Formats: sequence, structure tokens, C-alpha cells
Amino acid sequence: MKTGRNRFFITVFITALMSFAGCYTTSKVSNQNLADVYRSDGHSLHPEFTLMHVNDSISQLYFKINESELLYERKTLADSFSAGVKIYCRVTLNYESPLVMDSNSAALTFQSSTNNKKEFAVGYIPLKLNRGGRYLITVSTYDVLSKRNEITYLEANKADYLGKQNFVIRDQANGHILFSNLFDSSMHVAIQYFHPVNKLYVRFYKNKFPIASPPFTADDYNSPQLSADSSFSIPAHNGTFSIYLKSKGLYHIMADSNDLEGMTLFRFDDSYPDIAEAYQMVAPLRYISSNDEYEKLTSSKTPKQAVDNFWLTAAGGSKDRARELIRNYYNRIQEANKYFTSFQEGWKTDRGMVYLVFGVPNYIYRSSAGETWTYGEERNYMSLTFTFMRLDNPFSDNDYALQRASTYRNLWYNAVDLWREGRVY
Repeated sequence: MKTGRNRFFITVFITALMSFAGCYTTSKVSNQNLADVYRSDGHSLHPEFTLMHVNDSISQLYFKINESELLYERKTLADSFSAGVKIYCRVTLNYESPLVMDSNSAALTFQSSTNNKKEFAVGYIPLKLNRGGRYLITVSTYDVLSKRNEITYLEANKADYLGKQNFVIRDQANGHILFSNLFDSSMHVAIQYFHPVNKLYVRFYKNKFPIASPPFTADDYNSPQLSADSSFSIPAHNGTFSIYLKSKGLYHIMADSNDLEGMTLFRFDDSYPDIAEAYQMVAPLRYISSNDEYEKLTSSKTPKQAVDNFWLTAAGGSKDRARELIRNYYNRIQEANKYFTSFQEGWKTDRGMVYLVFGVPNYIYRSSAGETWTYGEERNYMSLTFTFMRLDNPFSDNDYALQRASTYRNLWYNAVDLWREGRVY
């Protein structure tokens, strides 16, 4: 998240909630092609959501709507501009189940004297989720006037009282709910925990994890088994807890010091998930550079010049072509950071590596066990398919491991060579 910027919020309290059982098909999500989920150019609406379990039977799905992304219209010159959005929620057991366990919705309208309103609407929708279960929430955010629709999938884990969805994080300076646990600068964060405890336990881990190895290697990837660099506790004060994210790394927060279940806050580089500094551009070149090239890149005292020279060489000396390569490569890095961040930066993960080198797949199918990516036509033996298995990770529910195979070797090097020859795969 970006910090240090002024943001304006309107809190929306949902008082009239409507059933919408007929608004969704009953098809299984696991049978749907979800490739657009990771396609940045396919998203014109960017709603944010976070789920909080407030008691054993009710959970609250908080939303944040960027009002400036909506279409505003007015009937006459004397009228103010107006816009509308509808949020529909459907609860199923998982990606494989078509059975709707619960549903709810909210309809919001906005008025503005101009058609470029720069505010956020924040509110919540209650859902019936029983303690002890796991669920999938499919959320549709629909712009009434433009008829644009954004689908978001959230996994609810209500198996116990210790998981991250039993916590709420807020900006301590203004009390606003924070919808992301990713931070790009030092910040004071206020934490609420929905069960009475006198203190929370924190384990801090420095972020020094290696990048993903190529798809053809025999390396078995596992979630990190870490020893904390430091640990401490934070006492309750008027029902809340305060933590200062001073250093870069992982802050794993637990209600029970003997159980790793909890919530993790991630402090990454400045500007994360974006790439803003030249030194940040060097490390991701490891995927497409030789050992000698990478050593020169990392040892250079002028990283910007070193990166520019790498891409100029790939582009055959053409500055225009080099700029295009840089734009494509580093845009993919930023998108990988947005979609695949787990206990480390998104571009370092298995999915981030494949996304960076090969781009957005033509087909993505997701199940409770993992994701399958296909480049090319379905059921065509010439197509390229990667399978990622979901891992049990105490720090992140977004950790997936690629099923590696030696058959990927030639395909990997062909894709890398295209980049090195100045062509985007």
C-alpha cells in the first residue's frame, strides 16, 4: 500500500440488504477460465475487500470502492452528476461446489457536482459463515451506468479463532481500515482482535528469500521453515494493539504464542509493488541473464546504466526497442507483485517467474488444490501447461509451488532467448 498520501473516505453503512439468489449461475468456479484475473488491462474497476469474523455465525465483508472509477451522468445541466454500483456476494463451500450457502448484496448511489469525484466508499456486507468451516466468496462489483463488472474471489477460513480473518488492521493515524497487509514504508498500525486477550505475540523475519529456480530443475520447493530474527509482544490498550513497522521484513502476529496461526504484515521496498528505483530493476534480470552478466549487473556502481546497457544489447542498440522491452518486462514484475506476493515479493515466486517470462496464460483453472495455466489452445498437445500446487503456509494463503519437470528445459530457454533477442514472449 502507499503511505503518506491523503485519501478521503465515505463510510457506507448497509442497512437494506437484499437476497439475490438468481444473480449467479450455479456453475462451479473450478470449471471457469479465470485468465482475466491476472490480466491487468482487463480491469477498469479495482474494488478492495477484506473479511472479518465478528462472531461464530456472522462475518463482515468490508469493501472499498474508488468512486472516481465509476461512470457519472446527469439528466440535465441543472442536475448533479450521479453514479451507482451494486455489490453481489455468493458463498459456496469451495471452488468445486455449486451449492450456494448464503448470498447478500448492497446497492450504492453517489452524487457529485463534477464527473471526476476522488473519494472512496467504505462499508461492509454481513454474511452467514459458521465457525469451523472454510468457504469461497464470489463477489461481483457492477457499475450500473457503464455496465462494467469485476469479479473477485475471496477464501474464508473460519476454522478457528487464530487465523488472520479474526484480526482487523487500521491506520493508527486516522482509524481507517487497511485493506492490504503490504506496506512500502514505516507505519504505525492499529490491530483489533475479536477475542479477549491481554497481549499479542510478534515474530519478525528479515526478508532474505531466494528467487524461484527454473521450471526444469529438480529443486523441490517448500514453504519456508523460518527461525525468527526477533520476537516480542504488544500489550492491549483500550481493546486495541499498536505496532510500528520500522524495518523491512515479515511481522507475524499471533494470539497464541504456541500456535503459528495468525496474521502477517509485510514491509517491502519503497514504492512496492511498483518498481521505482534503478537498483530494484537489477535482481529480476536474473531470470534472463547469464551468470557473468548478472555478476556484472549486481556489482555495478551505476545500476541504472548497467540495466540500460543490458536492454540496449538485447535490442540490438535500438533505444526505442529497449524502452519497449523495459516497459513490458517491468510492468510484468509489478503485476506479479500485485497478484502473487506471498511471504516474499511476487516476482520471486514460482507463479511470478512463469508470469514474468511467459506472460498471461490463455487459460487458468483454479481449484482448492491449486492452479493450472495453459499457453495456447486447450487440449492441444502443442500447448504449454504449468501446474501450481497450493501450499500450507502460516504466513500467506497465496503460496503456490510449481510442479517442475525436465521437459520444460527447452521451452524455458526458448522463451528466455526471445527476451535476449529483443522480442517479448
